[in-house]
Amino acid sequence: MSSVNNFYNRGYAHPIIDMSYLDPYIFNDDVKDNETNVQLFDNETNVHFFNDEETQVCHERYVREKKSENDTECPKEELKSESCFKETLQRESVLKSTIKPECDHNKGYDTAEKINWTEYHRLSVIHSFLDDLEYDFPSICTVGVIGNSIEGRKLKILKVSNSNASNSAVWMDAGIHAREWIAPAVATYISDHIVRNFATLPTSMTNKDWYFHPVVNPDGYEYSHTVDRMWRKNRAWFGGQCVGVDLNRNFSYGWGGKGSSDNPTNAFYRGQVPFSEPESCAMRDILYKSGIPFQVYITLHSYGQVILFPFAYRDELCPDYVRLLEGATVMSKAIYESSGNTYKVGISRDVMYGASGTSNDWSYGKAGIPYCYLIELTSKKHRFRLPKEEIEETGRAILNCVKALMDHIDNKSKNDIINIWKEERSTMDIMVEGAQSSQVAGMLHEREIPYAVAIGDLRTLMEKEQDPIKKTRRNSEISRAMDWKSYHRLDVIYAFMDGLASLYPYLCSVNVIGKSVEGRDLRMLKISNGESDNTGVWVDGSIHPREWISAAVVTYIADRLVRTFHEQPESVTNKDWYLLPVLNPDGYEYTHTHDRMWRKNRARYGECVGVDLNRNFSYGWGERGEEGSSEDPGNIFYRGPKPFSEPETAALKRVILDSETNFKVFLSLHSYGEVIIFPWGYTGDPCPDYVELLEGGTTMAKAIFSSGGHTYKVGSTKDLMYYAAGTSTDWSYAVANILYSYMIELRGKTHRFLLPKEEIMSTANEVMCGIIRLMDFVDRRCQSTQSCACTKS
Repeated sequence: MSSVNNFYNRGYAHPIIDMSYLDPYIFNDDVKDNETNVQLFDNETNVHFFNDEETQVCHERYVREKKSENDTECPKEELKSESCFKETLQRESVLKSTIKPECDHNKGYDTAEKINWTEYHRLSVIHSFLDDLEYDFPSICTVGVIGNSIEGRKLKILKVSNSNASNSAVWMDAGIHAREWIAPAVATYISDHIVRNFATLPTSMTNKDWYFHPVVNPDGYEYSHTVDRMWRKNRAWFGGQCVGVDLNRNFSYGWGGKGSSDNPTNAFYRGQVPFSEPESCAMRDILYKSGIPFQVYITLHSYGQVILFPFAYRDELCPDYVRLLEGATVMSKAIYESSGNTYKVGISRDVMYGASGTSNDWSYGKAGIPYCYLIELTSKKHRFRLPKEEIEETGRAILNCVKALMDHIDNKSKNDIINIWKEERSTMDIMVEGAQSSQVAGMLHEREIPYAVAIGDLRTLMEKEQDPIKKTRRNSEISRAMDWKSYHRLDVIYAFMDGLASLYPYLCSVNVIGKSVEGRDLRMLKISNGESDNTGVWVDGSIHPREWISAAVVTYIADRLVRTFHEQPESVTNKDWYLLPVLNPDGYEYTHTHDRMWRKNRARYGECVGVDLNRNFSYGWGERGEEGSSEDPGNIFYRGPKPFSEPETAALKRVILDSETNFKVFLSLHSYGEVIIFPWGYTGDPCPDYVELLEGGTTMAKAIFSSGGHTYKVGSTKDLMYYAAGTSTDWSYAVANILYSYMIELRGKTHRFLLPKEEIMSTANEVMCGIIRLMDFVDRRCQSTQSCACTKS
């Protein structure tokens, strides 16, 4: 029992401190929990250690002087409508289009310096840059002030627009955390490119109004240039000291939860109340109160190379997880193609840590902006001190990802409204989503285009068509014995496989690929049309025997593939399918007869029984010590005495490596969790094909969501679950060179391993829809001259 408890407590890792980086800031990339706050004090300096992804030992010198009353006020104007905001912009930009702005000298440094992206610049240079764009491009640029900071600095934004009234709006901010200098640099780079190339940009870029807020936290930004390079917060006062508020914990949505602090000296101090700070108030007013139709919210941060979307304050997925995942995947791919850098994607708690009161959660949850993303820029190597030589490359990569997102959003909007089924000379059949039916009908009426409703409720019709009870089945003994209304024992599953091979000998064959520890057959079904150039797909289930739904889904897929083979698309029929419904037959039977929750096989090691077969593969075996698997035979994650020590895993390896089939896809079905995961499990680093696997996983998740409304998360094993060393998918990807290697954790979160039998059919149907969509994705990748996916064989 202690071994199991140790596993569940393993997320609280010991901090690893690289003492060579004491200058005086030390960072820990491995630790996620931010609850620990150890403080050391001397007469002048507070040194904080925060056990977090943004971990620091941070040297903070506090100014002791009392601030004047004017400095602590929040001089800002309430923006209650879009017209009010436009008036504000007009007042701030009087005569700027006809009078070149003069440079002023502030505190001894020259603001006449022109902006470039080979240096990091002070606030005055950035603000002058915005003014210059307005002066040089008055037809599309407007500079406005949306408020003032704690210390009275202007909160300047740039609007870029062709003044088309039908435009939606995109917001981009940066510099909410003062020390993240690369973020304002990238925001100015993107705004400069859009303005100077506006006439030649694609419509998906020019049909939107762009709002750039390059430095959300001007006081902190200046302080990081003049006093403390690692300053994070704004410059708010508390208890007679300037301690600062973390502006990205000061928004109201989820405010006060885990991932923030009520301690004013903590780097994640959230403020006394939501929107206590003028900087966050100013953003609230324009994003929520102005009436501007924002469609996209992007906030730039560093470091980490991740693209995050809501929610950060809770574990539950947001309602639009799949849609946001699609957009993030598009961006990650664009960055990879542009720079070769891999940006992970997901919700904050999966790929970084939990955070409450963030601008990103608020923009989605309260302001109702459909596409909200936080981009943690490069680089992991240099942390917050990204060399200036990498500014332009980083800016270019993020610009390309933003372009890709805009194109994706526009294409998705078009595709979401109508779906063309058939088009002839004078008529067209289209499917319209229910929510848009009135809109489309109105458009047709305005244009005097006659139409008629052929099918009023397509979903009901589809449900009737797919209802297995109403389908005609072959009246054979095997059909009556095997169904997907109940969970079945091993003998029924094996008889079902033999029955398929008997009924469809030209498509099916059953092979015994080995024996289990207790001597049971390991039976595999092969489905093939016999074409010699077919590629291979591997699907297995019940490597963990208590996960009954996995075997049920594999048998359902086998049944549907065989019985509807000639109705399937070419991307399905041009492959040889290898299906192993029960990889762990001894354990599977044991869960039916003795212990429903048994996980391992039935091998005996001393007085202990069982090896976790999904820790017994060779790649990464034994890595991460007790965190990724266990050397204790009594532990449920016992990895065995050596890789492939068990006959079940050895049989799988033998079939894959000895086969003449060129396997392209490896799918291992598990439960529970509703996630689609891919390598790596043994390390937190992204695998070389992270973006490609992310795209394939997203394709499956989208198909599953469209089929049954269930949301499956997508990401690496380590990001979405935990460290797992010696897994089948890490091995199939790295050793067997099967590019598209996925583990699908099936339903259900409510019932855990005890998924009701009433949900077998719907679970199986949605997963099959996802797998069929993946086959199409794989074929399109292999046919594309832009992809190297086919070379990994």
